Amino acid sequence: MQKADESPLTIDEIATRLKCSRGWVQLSIDAGCPVDSESKVSIRDFMLFQLTNIHRIRELAGLPPMQTKGSSEDLRPNVKAILSTQLEWLQVKSTRSAVKTAAKLVYDRINALNEI
Repeated sequence: MQKADESPLTIDEIATRLKCSRGWVQLSIDAGCPVDSESKVSIRDFMLFQLTNIHRIRELAGLPPMQTKGSSEDLRPNVKAILSTQLEWLQVKSTRSAVKTAAKLVYDRINALNEI
């Protein structure tokens, strides 16, 4: 990661930088992502928290458990779990039907890749 990824950011700044919902960032923080005294967190720490705590995030979001293949030595397989969880969460939480439809479409395509 670049040095800039280690600078603490607000929830809104992280959502803007990562192009994700502010609610998604808040969910991760509510799940235990560590923040500093000003409620800021670096993108690096935010991403590492998600990679290692996707089960906690899913539980807090009210989503069913998911099998992940990541290990403490290699967390890369958990990237798909984060994306899948975010797409599932959007289908449930978004108030915009276009967002729900797009999230379902992408989610279905990602899961179809497993069947090939």
